[in-house]
Amino acid sequence: MEYRDVASKTYVEEQIKANPSVIKKIPTERGLAEHFNVSRTTVKKALHCLMLEGYLFDNGKNLECSKAFEINMLKMSSLSEEVKQADNAQIKIKVISNKIITMPAELRIFFGSNEHLTRIIRQRVLGEVPLSYEITYLSSQKFKKLDQMDLNNVSLYQFLKDRYHLVPSHGREEITYEVVTKDKATYLQLIEGTPIYKVSSYSFDINFQPFEHTVQYLVGNQFRYHLSAKNIFDYGKKYK
Repeated sequence: MEYRDVASKTYVEEQIKANPSVIKKIPTERGLAEHFNVSRTTVKKALHCLMLEGYLFDNGKNLECSKAFEINMLKMSSLSEEVKQADNAQIKIKVISNKIITMPAELRIFFGSNEHLTRIIRQRVLGEVPLSYEITYLSSQKFKKLDQMDLNNVSLYQFLKDRYHLVPSHGREEITYEVVTKDKATYLQLIEGTPIYKVSSYSFDINFQPFEHTVQYLVGNQFRYHLSAKNIFDYGKKYK
């Protein structure tokens, strides 16, 4: 493939990503070729790449844009805020469990203590479609009586800011794939063994003190993660 062909294919991909509705307005390769002033071969290759990346899928009749939410890994905000900003979407948050537990051995180093934690298990749903199943651990001493609060349909980060005056500073995330187990499959409405995202996050406040560890299990085709920062060098300097 010549350089100009590569450039044209990339151009078509970027235009479709920036304006996904063009796929519905112009559903044929010929129409898209005329619209972008490129060859049908270029359009075909661009559409194929977008399908491989998960931006498009074939519903059996025509191509549709996937509705995956874009999540910025470098942004210090909650999943609810990211999803809402991505599609002006309203999600429901159901609390499955909220109670004080003894410190799990694997979290003693992160929290730097052996104190009790508040463990909150939640499910997020968009309409009738489950998005995530997540387990959050917070200091029961720092966030007193949190286990007694009604956290249904509440952004946890915003609640911690408003009630406990928490100011989050930075954190780290570890993203892996795993297959869904029977217990999580029930809440995510997936077949046992389906690949899902596992996102483990570790968060710190402005005093560089750990305040939260969360494990999120996300339906794989509902999310795409990316890195986006104005100045990646400043980011690295600030938090190293």
